Amino acid sequence: MKQSDHGAYVRKVQEGAQSFAHDLLGEIERLQVLVATLEAEIRAETRAYSSRYAEIELQNSNLANLYVASYRLHGTLDRQEVIDTIKEIIANLVGSEEAGLFELDPGKQSLELVASFGISPEACSSVPLGSGLIGRAAQTGEIYVADPGRPPAGAGLEGRLTACIPLSLDGRVTGAIAIFRLLPQKAGIEDLDRELFGLLATHAATALYCTTLHQRLAVA
Repeated sequence: MKQSDHGAYVRKVQEGAQSFAHDLLGEIERLQVLVATLEAEIRAETRAYSSRYAEIELQNSNLANLYVASYRLHGTLDRQEVIDTIKEIIANLVGSEEAGLFELDPGKQSLELVASFGISPEACSSVPLGSGLIGRAAQTGEIYVADPGRPPAGAGLEGRLTACIPLSLDGRVTGAIAIFRLLPQKAGIEDLDRELFGLLATHAATALYCTTLHQRLAVA
């Protein structure tokens, strides 16, 4: 092979090697990008699955809490125990240590306070039906939830009213639960709270009614 032919061959081999190396580096970079993309997708999917799992766990916990609350309300005929259970539900599940439990006095057409915690009983010992936020909620039978984005709609104690739950039995209002300020760590009323309000509206009313009947029968 001539010297010139040998030089051309070497250059050709070098060019081929450089081209191969260039293509190889390009392929490596492409694979690195692909791997990084796949890793990012896996991390995103992992976070999504973790978030969904946590959401499902929370829902299961919430359902369990609702079941326990319902069971405890109907698990006794002792009136004070029912009232204590209502207090615990409001404190532990809703997140408030200020509440009042009212029962309707049909003769007076007023809501009479039968139990409270965290508030002065004298401030709302009797509420005329249809008067103020609590009285109107009981009159209409509709659950009241304060809008956190607006100034307080009520005066006096009702100025810090967060929710009012009319207690209903067979479509007839028998009382109400007024929930005032929430605990500092509770940001606001959530979907679970609204479900809990619906549970209290009927189950608390039924439980209180049963304890009243039990007391009357015990006296008779």
